Amino acid sequence: MKKLLVLVLAMMLLVGCSQQKKDTTFMVTRDNTLYALYNQNGERLTEYSYKTFEEVSGIGYIVTDANDQKGVISDKGDEIIKPGTYETLEAVDEMLYATKKVEVKKEKKDDKDKKEEKQTTPTQTFIKNNLYVLNNKGEVLYSADEKTGIMKSGLPIILKDNTYIVLYHNGEILYNDIQIVRYANQYKNSTSVILGLEKNENYYYFDKQDEKNNIELTINEKGTFQFLAQNDKGVVLNDEATKSMIYIDFEHKKYYQNTIAIKEASFDSTGNIVLTNDNKTFVYEVGKAPVLMTSYYMSAYTYVARSTDIYGPHHIFKDGKSTGDFENCQLYPVAYHVYYEIFPVYIRDKGYQYYNFDNKKVIDKTFLAAEPFDANGRAIVKSKEEGYSLIDETGKVLTKDVYNQIKYIGSSYYAVYNENGTFGILDKDAGEIFPMEYTSLPTEAIVNYDSHDYLILGKNGRSFVYDIEDEMKEIFSHEGSVTLSEKGYFKVDNQYFTFEGEEIK
Repeated sequence: MKKLLVLVLAMMLLVGCSQQKKDTTFMVTRDNTLYALYNQNGERLTEYSYKTFEEVSGIGYIVTDANDQKGVISDKGDEIIKPGTYETLEAVDEMLYATKKVEVKKEKKDDKDKKEEKQTTPTQTFIKNNLYVLNNKGEVLYSADEKTGIMKSGLPIILKDNTYIVLYHNGEILYNDIQIVRYANQYKNSTSVILGLEKNENYYYFDKQDEKNNIELTINEKGTFQFLAQNDKGVVLNDEATKSMIYIDFEHKKYYQNTIAIKEASFDSTGNIVLTNDNKTFVYEVGKAPVLMTSYYMSAYTYVARSTDIYGPHHIFKDGKSTGDFENCQLYPVAYHVYYEIFPVYIRDKGYQYYNFDNKKVIDKTFLAAEPFDANGRAIVKSKEEGYSLIDETGKVLTKDVYNQIKYIGSSYYAVYNENGTFGILDKDAGEIFPMEYTSLPTEAIVNYDSHDYLILGKNGRSFVYDIEDEMKEIFSHEGSVTLSEKGYFKVDNQYFTFEGEEIK
């Protein structure tokens, strides 16, 4: 009992004292077979009885018990749906699709074709039996029958009495009308929804903090649109089949359409809207045509258009205006986002030199190798055969020694290696943070949870976890590889640790 109390108190240091950590629960396994639910106070909320689990926002977890039966528990471990009540359970927003186990009866082909014809819309099929839509308490909102069809789109679409109903959140009605609904897709956590109607598309945006910012737009572009990316300024929608990309501007509550073949979209750290299609990268300025990027770029207005001729001339643009050409030099051969107006080019028969978007040489040195400047205003260069150095924007060498290799690992830190593969850690001013005694660097050495950064390093098979924001204080070390879960704990094989280094028993 005393040991349990000590553990709980240690876990409270994680969340209870600061109130800055996210309140969350997570599944833990000791044998890779069965899982139990824990909270961040170190309390076990269920027995080790679940073979699989899927977290569902606003509900809890869809779980599978030892008999392979599906059920649902809350994030407090309470049973919402007893395992075996339904054969299948599938999350949809804060609701569930469910089916029951039924005996399959053979149908005559004519009856089957007639039945399917009654169930179809122009694009998808409404199911007329053995499908249920449940709320977050496991209660039935709608059940499919001869009078009620349910379409399993990105949100449930109900067809009843020739009326189309679209549900969202926990069974609230988003749409209720006689106009045909072809599909309903949503972004994460229902912050955005698009409905494909018979005559147009309807877009909805929900601001959970302020309803005044909610948006409802009619989009007069036909298609089947999927969400590619969203931030607090807008959202990118795309129909790959029709090559139609739509950007919705939240501030002005309007949309823009471009015809372009893309597959993915993202917002970079400087606010650019980046569109990609396999090996092609475009930067989109709202309301303008996307610009194809082939080498260094800062924005849709400041970039270098690389020539098909390897040594140029390459055309330079700054703030939308031409500033000339690069000749007799090589550029980075694919799209590369730079943080500063300084970038390396390879001058024929000379080496690497740094230029800017004004077509001017800015560092009076030539290097054997040179990388673009990172977010800290630092670049890794090789000026001697002996090894690499770290420079600032003026070309000043910051490192006292040269190294066999230098890696930027994130934040303001760099791993520097000697010829034996051992490494240490320097900050952006080349100050030593850790000596040259570490032997393994995780793919993600700097990890973040709830806006707090941690550093993980390895030494001779043992991992060390440091608190970056507490003067690199060592939290704990352990044999094996340590990873940080997005749920808020460190994991080594099937052992789990708090942010204070205490093991979760």
